[in-house]
Amino acid sequence: MSTESLDQLSDLSLISDCSYHSDSDQDQVEPVFQEERKPVVRRQKNQENGIDLVEVGGIILISVILTLSVAYLNRPIHNQTTESAPTVTNTTNTTDTFNPTEYMKTLGERRMMKTSEILGDQEKVARAQRVVESKEWSKLADVPEYYWDKFMPDITRFEGVDAYLHKTKQNGTQVEEALYFHPIKFVKINMRGTIDTTWPSLNHGIFDMVNVDSCDPKTECLKSTYQIEKGDLVFEHTFTMDGGQKMFVKTVYYIPAETFI
Repeated sequence: MSTESLDQLSDLSLISDCSYHSDSDQDQVEPVFQEERKPVVRRQKNQENGIDLVEVGGIILISVILTLSVAYLNRPIHNQTTESAPTVTNTTNTTDTFNPTEYMKTLGERRMMKTSEILGDQEKVARAQRVVESKEWSKLADVPEYYWDKFMPDITRFEGVDAYLHKTKQNGTQVEEALYFHPIKFVKINMRGTIDTTWPSLNHGIFDMVNVDSCDPKTECLKSTYQIEKGDLVFEHTFTMDGGQKMFVKTVYYIPAETFI
């Protein structure tokens, strides 16, 4: 076969490897070679076999989204308005819940800090005492009502308080907390102007609430007195039990100097 014939065959082979298609929008004819057709052929084969990776991926994604949506809609919903909350017994008029265990852990440290605070402010305490003395208050009725809830405990001058709390089993309770760290408050209890002492954190008094051994504090076995002494308010309580045994309790209160107007 001549060289010319081989060249013609080669040209025919190139022509047979090309196909043409028309574009409806254009009159141009573009060749599409075999290399460009292979991906299309594979896609067609996959479609003929019923397998399309793109479609499969889309189906899987939709299934995951539907599963998550159903799980979210079926989640348990807690109704806060109907669920019963744990009941906490709180006998104070504050929002704090008294924790006896935590209180006992920190009681010693807190009392030491309170004592140091009072001893460190002796100059202020002395100044407050001088102000009260200058007002010549001799009884609670002389004290303006503005100061009725301003008296703070001076625990450095307490006597018999720990023994009283232990005897009445009130140590480590809100009563001990009120005695050592809270102010007292005076209230009128009748039309005659009788003034009683309460602890706002308890909404009641202390020394007339609980029996001391055989002594009922609502009877004559309890004798309580007070006096304004050198600018301080001093309370003394004496409990007389069976057999003549007595318990003496003394508490002292002062008005901080910065309180005076």
